[in-house]
Amino acid sequence: AVVSTQSGHYGRGCHVTKFDQDNTHILSAADDKTLRCWDLPTGEEILCMKGHDDYIRSAATVSMCPDIWFSGSYDHTVKMWDKRSGECTLTLDHGSPVESIVVLPSGGIAISCGSNKIKVWDVHRSGTQLTTLSNHQKTITCLALDFSNTRLLSSSLDHQVKMYDLSTYKVTHSIKYSAPVLAVGTTANNSHLIAGCNDGIVHIRENPSPAPVPTKRPLSAVQPGTGAYFARGKNLLPAKTDAVSGKATKRKKLSQYDLHLKRFQYREAFDHVMSSRHSPDIVVSVVLELFRRDAVKRVLSGRDEETLQPVLTFLVNHVTNPRHCSVLCDLAHILADLYSPVLGMSPAIDKLFEKLNKRLKFELKVQERYMKLQGAMQCFFTATGLS
Repeated sequence: AVVSTQSGHYGRGCHVTKFDQDNTHILSAADDKTLRCWDLPTGEEILCMKGHDDYIRSAATVSMCPDIWFSGSYDHTVKMWDKRSGECTLTLDHGSPVESIVVLPSGGIAISCGSNKIKVWDVHRSGTQLTTLSNHQKTITCLALDFSNTRLLSSSLDHQVKMYDLSTYKVTHSIKYSAPVLAVGTTANNSHLIAGCNDGIVHIRENPSPAPVPTKRPLSAVQPGTGAYFARGKNLLPAKTDAVSGKATKRKKLSQYDLHLKRFQYREAFDHVMSSRHSPDIVVSVVLELFRRDAVKRVLSGRDEETLQPVLTFLVNHVTNPRHCSVLCDLAHILADLYSPVLGMSPAIDKLFEKLNKRLKFELKVQERYMKLQGAMQCFFTATGLS
């Protein structure tokens, strides 16, 4: 049941609502360019803060400073407000419309995002900009902190969710989704990562539990002066509180196609995964990386019959795989555009193109039947009241 309804933004869209730290007041921000504070027991508006020149799309409270609020607006600014006076005490210029902001629990560091940039501000030093992160290709839509407040999450219209280490501001993880990501967050114990996309799908990823840390074995009693005495402890594992120094662990050797990609040898990387017995997942991941680097046409062009056959054979075998069809269909379109003028010059290539055409036509017929069946089932469920 509805407990209370507050109206004061004059019918303009309200994009932010947050509980204050005392859980008796509510912060709201809307397209009327104002922030308002509501008293939950009485339902009355107790404060209205004005200062932005455009829509307010994000706001944040500070757990250690309940009287301090932050807001981000499409007027390119982040403002810090003192609830006691209702005045803006600090204004930060992000340089583009602000989509989301987060504040660390201490209230000393504020992080804002707008366009494809994330900016980190030191509030205690009059809003000094500490760093700028630009790891996304398109507009960043949401920022969030993990449960431990040591990682920053960002989602973007470039289909990516990235995780940053707040001690170094370096990207530690990057996840690719099938559609632009509008919101991201974690559960209370960091066991799951949740991302909401603009195609209506919510993706939930489970974080595998870390392996238990081995405990130290007790030192066995050995005779001083013996070889075993001087070699004692060499196989013991460090504890969490130990400071480890010495030789770094050996880095994992990169695969051959990773080495080619690292050296920008795109054709060599593509030919390697096509000629070797790699799984379709690896081949498609390399193709997807080439799409990201805008190098697919460069890799596919100028091929002869011998180097073109493995590509067409792979497409014929895997283009209908639901996991890879979107990427491989794009690859097939580019191949058709590049080599349609020379069809008829090689019987082997013509035969593979014909097989690919038949495979795609058959898949389209199957999908059409599925759609008809789905429509019939929906009509049945609607008639029987099961939908």
